Amino acid sequence: MRRLALVVEGVKTCVLVNHDGLAIAAYPDGTGGDPADSPVSAAQVAAVSAALSGMAERTLERLAQGGMGRLLLEGKTGALLSCPAGQAILTIVVEPDASMAHVLFAAQKAAAEVESILAE
Repeated sequence: MRRLALVVEGVKTCVLVNHDGLAIAAYPDGTGGDPADSPVSAAQVAAVSAALSGMAERTLERLAQGGMGRLLLEGKTGALLSCPAGQAILTIVVEPDASMAHVLFAAQKAAAEVESILAE
């Protein structure tokens, strides 16, 4: 995740989340200070990511659209991207000026790598 954040311009935060909403790993690690003080702390991103991904999965299932490929929420001052990674979810907080094509490509590749590692 560190490599993803350093190589892909515009990535603020990367968090690997389990389906219960707990951060498995994060970059930056977000261990300093109170998580409530930062809206992009690992704990905040993990909780939101798990809730949104769960809702997206249930919605896609109900509409018979298959499993989630990725979830992208775009706002005026940035975006949130979640990609399934096996038994986890790779979630990235993206700055508004980032190249989304580059972010999407790198995120899918990273999620596949994480899925492979977790499967071992």
